[in-house]
Amino acid sequence: MKTTKPAKSTRLLPLALVTNIKQDLMKSKKSDKLIIANKELAFQNDEKAKRAAELIIANKELAFQNKEKAKRAAELNIANKELAFQNDEKEKRAAELGIANKELAFQDGEKEKRAAELGIANKELAYQNKEKEKRAAELSIANKELAFQNDQKEKRAEELVIANKELAYQNQVKEKRAAELVVANEELAFQNTEKEKRAAELNIANIELAYQNDEKEKRAAELGIANKELAFQNEEKEKRAAELSIANKELAFQNKEKEKRAAELSIANKELAFQNDQKEKRAEELVIANKELAFQNQVKEKRAAELNVANVELAFQNHEKEKRAAELNIANIELAYQNDEKEKRAAELIVANEELAFQNDEKEKRAAEKEKRAAELIIANEELAFQNDEKEKRAAELIVANKELAFQNDEKEKRAEELSIANKELLAFTYVSSHDLQEPLRKIQTFVSRIAESESANLSDKGKDFFHRIQESAKRMQTLIEDLLAFSRVNTAERIFVNTDLNVIIEEVKTELKDSIEEKHATIEVTEICPVNVIRFQFRQLMLNLIGNALKFSVPQIPPLIVISSKIETGSHLKNEKLSPDKKYCHIVVTDNGIGFEPKFNDRIFEVFQKLHDKEEYAGTGIGLAIVKKIVENHNGIITAAGELNKGARFDIYIPA
Repeated sequence: MKTTKPAKSTRLLPLALVTNIKQDLMKSKKSDKLIIANKELAFQNDEKAKRAAELIIANKELAFQNKEKAKRAAELNIANKELAFQNDEKEKRAAELGIANKELAFQDGEKEKRAAELGIANKELAYQNKEKEKRAAELSIANKELAFQNDQKEKRAEELVIANKELAYQNQVKEKRAAELVVANEELAFQNTEKEKRAAELNIANIELAYQNDEKEKRAAELGIANKELAFQNEEKEKRAAELSIANKELAFQNKEKEKRAAELSIANKELAFQNDQKEKRAEELVIANKELAFQNQVKEKRAAELNVANVELAFQNHEKEKRAAELNIANIELAYQNDEKEKRAAELIVANEELAFQNDEKEKRAAEKEKRAAELIIANEELAFQNDEKEKRAAELIVANKELAFQNDEKEKRAEELSIANKELLAFTYVSSHDLQEPLRKIQTFVSRIAESESANLSDKGKDFFHRIQESAKRMQTLIEDLLAFSRVNTAERIFVNTDLNVIIEEVKTELKDSIEEKHATIEVTEICPVNVIRFQFRQLMLNLIGNALKFSVPQIPPLIVISSKIETGSHLKNEKLSPDKKYCHIVVTDNGIGFEPKFNDRIFEVFQKLHDKEEYAGTGIGLAIVKKIVENHNGIITAAGELNKGARFDIYIPA
């Protein structure tokens, strides 16, 4: 910046005046400056006084604030101590909760183990139940077999009773025959001198004896087969007895195992009850702790609200005092920092409280689930206890039933021995009947016929009548012996079932009865014949007896009409309660137009020696229909009879198809 030079005056002033003027000017400038400086100093002093007053006020306010800060610091210390105490309590509670959780986890593990053991025990019980069901099925099968054997034995007993009746009847007949034989022996005594002439007759008798020996060998073979069958049945009975004893041992072992399981379950139930008591105590403690925490949280919220109010006031004061004091800013910053810390602590406390509330809810849920599980386990244990009681009752009933079965088996074995002895006696009687009784009977018939032929001119009419009676009695005796032999063979003969066409059997019977059919001009109609699984020779005997009876008991002067039919039907369609509704049967019907019989004899005609007519009217022994019924029973079938007097008879036979 350029300086302008002063213009040179035309007049020169004295130097001293100039210097004085300059000094005066300088002094006036300095005085002005001093006045201004004094004014400034006065203003500054005023300002300083104001500032000093403001500082005094600020210092008072700071002192008040320091007091408030001290109070707040004391309150914060107290709150921090409370928080520290609460944190310690929370840590303790957390530790207790950790221990409780560990205990719960351990208890859950124990419960899972117990549940696994219960599952294994249930599986074992289910397996044992299956085994018991199998054993029960085997026992039921064995019981059915025993029942079947009992039925067979009862049938054999009935046959023995019938045989005993027959024997008693035969004894009576034998006594009568013995008296007749005494008379015959007295009459035959004088014929001993003629024996030498009868050598030819002895040769014939020797041939008959040889034939009889062959028959004896056949009967011996049949007895051997029957003995083998009895031995096999005895072995089967011993096997069944062994199986029953094994089953009883298994049941006893299973009962012991059940008692052990029941003891273990009772111990587990006691442990569960103890654990539940402990859990309830822990739950009560947790409830009390939660209440305390809730109360403390309420107190903290009050303190936090008060602190928030104080912070608002302080923030307002700090906003006014920012221009005035840096110390107040520092104090505000510290207070803000403390407030942030408090808020963080409050937020942490809120989060901790939420976590505790969540954990409490989870614990309550788990406690509820555990109570449900415990209730379910109690119910399951009660059900298992009830099932065990039922099983023990069933086991006791089975033991009693087994004892009764064992007793019945012993009784049946005794009866079987008695039956075998009676069968042996019957076989011996059959042997005697077939050989020892027939041999003298044949001789009587032979000698009587020879006397009637050669000495008829020397006999009176009365003597001829006696000889005729002897011949008729011998014929009846021969027929009776043959019928008894046929009846015994039905029980002792080997049973071989063959699928047979009934037409073939009927044709064979018609061929055998050809003379009687032609003599009486009989007609035999066969319709809708179905094949059936039967013992062939026995069913031939059955048809022979039924057709023979229809021819024998026909109405005089009326040609007999015999109708035979058969078809496969289910038991539900047949009107007989003894038949199984779901089983199929071959229903054979034989009807005739003979003399019939009264309905009251529908069942009686199948009994042995039951004759509805005198021997003078119709010949016979009363065994034919008994043989028919026995053959049907050998086929596991049923036979029924129905008739009306002078209107014919009807026989219904049901054989399993």
